Amino acid sequence: MAIILAFDQSIARTGWAVYEPPSHGSMLIGSFTSRPETNMSTEAKTAIFCDEIEKLFKAHRPQFVIWEAAAEVIRSFAKQGKEDLLGGHKVQGVTVNADQLILRDIQGHIRHAARARRIPYEPVQPKTWRAAILKNGNLGRDDAKKKAKEFCHMLKIAVRNDDQAEAACIALYGATTQTFRMMTARAA
Repeated sequence: MAIILAFDQSIARTGWAVYEPPSHGSMLIGSFTSRPETNMSTEAKTAIFCDEIEKLFKAHRPQFVIWEAAAEVIRSFAKQGKEDLLGGHKVQGVTVNADQLILRDIQGHIRHAARARRIPYEPVQPKTWRAAILKNGNLGRDDAKKKAKEFCHMLKIAVRNDDQAEAACIALYGATTQTFRMMTARAA
């Protein structure tokens, strides 16, 4: 079978899993953080992701890569200004959720690492893998993380945190994708 490398990337901690179907009991799982210092620049944070991603590709030589797709729409928020004389707040411009921008950058690094090695890859929407693996695509973020950990414990997949659990679930989902099935059928 082929080796799957899966990512549940986040700004605080990225979970990863290396899976060679069908043996989920021997799945390799880990996580890394981009925040050794809280005042790091975006460039410094993404550089850590690049280095960690490269290490994983070199160490495990995956034949298929899958990750949780970052949101396509970046949320924006009104910035609150100072109180006016009548006690109301004035809105002073709009700002975006900067973490979402970093996630798109990290996703690009994963995609580039796979493309540079000519490895088939696929991003997956959270609702899609959650519906397939956890049997509910409409779970909120916290409920999904809790269910992913419970699912891994049920399968005796040793995870230490919810990011690792979600990466393991994404890896399991990866083995069911059409891209993975077509790739392994050609290799057989």
